[in-house]
Amino acid sequence: MSTPSTTPLPRRLAACAVPGTLVFVLTACGAVTDAAQPRASASLVSPEQAVQRLDALLEDSLSQVQPRPRYWDAWPRSTEQTGGTEDGSPGYATATRDRYIMTKVAPAKYDALIDMVGQGWKAKGYTVAAPAGSALPSLTARTPDGSSVTITVFEFGNIDISATVPRIPVIRDHDPFGTPTPDPVMANGNLDVLPRYDDPFWSS
Repeated sequence: MSTPSTTPLPRRLAACAVPGTLVFVLTACGAVTDAAQPRASASLVSPEQAVQRLDALLEDSLSQVQPRPRYWDAWPRSTEQTGGTEDGSPGYATATRDRYIMTKVAPAKYDALIDMVGQGWKAKGYTVAAPAGSALPSLTARTPDGSSVTITVFEFGNIDISATVPRIPVIRDHDPFGTPTPDPVMANGNLDVLPRYDDPFWSS
């Protein structure tokens, strides 16, 4: 279930990278606050439907961004939210997918990129706000169905757009999204999230 992008080309961990050494923390590196957490909708959606929604959220994020940067998309992941209840309900999970921007964006262009992403979200009717308490350049949108999407620029220039859809079934005996496509890694085995492609507009 790979998603085509403008580059050939992860996933559970995003890199807050330092040259020569990558230190991995949870995807949002602590930057996404409660405002970006998905609100559960009333009913479950299938993993297939969730992936379609995740991909739409990621595409909406770049719909107003020109020139369009290079990127690659992580394999979707599920995060169990409840382990079931006394009545035998299996509970539910959230589905998340990350898009990693591989075009180098100069610090002076961070605001322009985030503004264009926000314009795309507003055009779709999303509720847009800066995550409370974030020390990093970032912006979050929420949709009427409780989905959310956040763009974050990390300290060393790696940029993550992370989309989350609430309430998919809890599936423990196999990957709910199919057979995973390996995420690209660097020579040292760390996740390949550091931008490396120059662009006449974004990189200068």
